Amino acid sequence: MAEAAGKLYYSNPDKVKGARVSRDMMLSLCNALGQALDTPETRQFISNTRIPNERELYGTFIKALLSDAFDDQVGHIGTEVQVSRQTDETSGKGRVDIIFDYRRTSFLVELKVIRASVNGRQSGEEDATPTQRLVKPWQKAVNQLIELDEQSLGKALQKKIVKLPIALYLHVDNKQKNNSEQCEELSASTHERIISQLDTDVDQDDPASYHFSYFYPFDESIKTSRRRGCLVEGTPDVRLYGFSLIAACK
Repeated sequence: MAEAAGKLYYSNPDKVKGARVSRDMMLSLCNALGQALDTPETRQFISNTRIPNERELYGTFIKALLSDAFDDQVGHIGTEVQVSRQTDETSGKGRVDIIFDYRRTSFLVELKVIRASVNGRQSGEEDATPTQRLVKPWQKAVNQLIELDEQSLGKALQKKIVKLPIALYLHVDNKQKNNSEQCEELSASTHERIISQLDTDVDQDDPASYHFSYFYPFDESIKTSRRRGCLVEGTPDVRLYGFSLIAACK
């Protein structure tokens, strides 16, 4: 059964640590994030720059967390906070993309932004398999949080801690051969392909299993530039139709 636009789907059992507070938080976050990305100001900024990456979306996530959807229940928010990792590497150090407190729970977020082509494969990625393009970045986000040693943050965190990997899939039209007014239809088909690939490669017992899925089609497509384009001399050559969000509480 196809998922509906703007509706959060979740499958996390209550036995998962922080499942209930995570579900409430995700209901607020997904709707607020969709609205934040689709504001005239954000649309204009994306149009005048490039397809955004993780760091360029931190501010949008913070804007969503501080929106009325959370009813002032979000406490401190930090970005790129240094932590220790349980790893064999020499340094054993890393960073958490976003840390925030919500209802006496600390959420540690590892964010990955992935370009999911509405046409299938991305330009320049002809040799990449669907698993490499759509699943590997999600698995990397999960693994990075599994390796994280939250005790290295000491008293900075609440007693209840939820590690929250998030994959944000931007629905990109790199050929611009589609009808720019068919945002919902193109976003829906792209989201369905993402979910299908994840379900094929990751089973429920896998550490990289996901608990939340959501997609949001923009009111109108956003014309912007590829990451490798020149902001001064380049011309917009791709369209964004919406996004999918996959997350889990670990």
